[in-house]
Amino acid sequence: MLQHLRTARCLCDFDSSVAEVRAVSRSLRGQDFPALAMGPGSAWLADVLSRLPSRARRRAYVLLAGMQGAPGSTVQGLTSEDLAAWTARQYGTGPYPAVFIGASSGAAVHLAAALGAPVLPQTYLVPVRTRLDPDRPRAAMVAGRELGRRMVEANPDLALCHMHDPNQDRAMIVRFAYFRFKRLRLGVTLQSFLERRLAPGAAIFVVDCTLTWPMSVLGERYRFQFGALGGMTADEYMGGSERIARHLAEQGASVRQWDAPPPDELYPEAEWGYDAALTDDVLELARRCGYQVRRITIGEPEHLSPLVAEFHRWWYRRRGLPDDRLLIETYNQWEPYWALRLGVVPFWLQFTTRPSYRCATDYLTHADPYQRIHVNLFSNGLRSAGLVPVEHWRGLARRYARTSGGTIGVDERAYPGDLGSTLTCRRALAALPERHPIPPPVGMAELDEFLAGMRGTAAYRAAPVESLLGPAG
Repeated sequence: MLQHLRTARCLCDFDSSVAEVRAVSRSLRGQDFPALAMGPGSAWLADVLSRLPSRARRRAYVLLAGMQGAPGSTVQGLTSEDLAAWTARQYGTGPYPAVFIGASSGAAVHLAAALGAPVLPQTYLVPVRTRLDPDRPRAAMVAGRELGRRMVEANPDLALCHMHDPNQDRAMIVRFAYFRFKRLRLGVTLQSFLERRLAPGAAIFVVDCTLTWPMSVLGERYRFQFGALGGMTADEYMGGSERIARHLAEQGASVRQWDAPPPDELYPEAEWGYDAALTDDVLELARRCGYQVRRITIGEPEHLSPLVAEFHRWWYRRRGLPDDRLLIETYNQWEPYWALRLGVVPFWLQFTTRPSYRCATDYLTHADPYQRIHVNLFSNGLRSAGLVPVEHWRGLARRYARTSGGTIGVDERAYPGDLGSTLTCRRALAALPERHPIPPPVGMAELDEFLAGMRGTAAYRAAPVESLLGPAG
């Protein structure tokens, strides 16, 4: 128990991988996901936080970052098996009909919940407490180098990406370094989980996000990533632009362009990309245990969202429920439990930036119309480059909804510094009318029937589900 608590101390509550494990495990137990599972939501506290002056909200974000970071002395004792044990501990004994392994995706969260399947992420964020200048990436790389080297040497089945994003994560990286570890081998704990908690003939879905990013190589299995998926390309991070210069001026920075270390190679993006080294272990275990293995190949994590949204519409119609209410979710504020209770169609976006806005617009342009559209927005604490203003999101919902559309669980006056958004998201959903019993999990035969009807569509081409290996024997 003590080791479990130490491992939890090394993880980040806001990490997409931690959030998806908590959300899915709670959904499988018939529970919702309040305030990122850190505690009950508080409308009063959310309102107080969101009404703070912008400077005070910014200081509160920095304070929160300091609380999330773990001391290097604690982090350096963390092992790959510790991460696996923390994950396994979140779930029951099964038996589960399927499991999702690999890259994080909010769409995969909803598909896993529908199938009654756990998620086992490949990547975890370990925030290392330190003080960094967000606009000096070379200094940040050097600051974390010794600890990073020791950790990869002690864990040969992990790769480390030290990620430094002074645009989207600016409010956090002043207090901790983003160490993202990718699992390259299943290891003893996860092998045992798959052998003992999956039903005979179960399906293993490998979520293969092929997104890469240019990185500086610091050693064997150790890399530094400057910038991240979001509102800008890797080239703009490295080469600068007028937009970056304006953003830095608004932040009171002393520079107008970042001086980042030159990249050496392309590697799976630190938070979202999938390192295919893990697949060999998955295939070997599946052969031995008689499991199916299916690969979901996506270029970016939100590319799975149109397919999962259409699956929910198909499933709701089959159950005799309406399929005309859409919930657009962003980053880690997903709620599989309430999606099923309310009968809303989930459409997940990785961020609140322009590429994600275009993704939602494209889907709504081609999908059958929705009567009502709700949009929940994640707040990252500042107006980062590429961020889409709240009025545009509200306008999107109203433009495509036949009856009503708008934001939900968002203080529009404070966004994107809406500190209380994680506290109000669940309460806002729970206040919506209409309730349905949580249905039994979807069977694999039903999923295959849906996929057969979707083949050849744009949604399927964006996120094909391929069978790699049938049941052994």
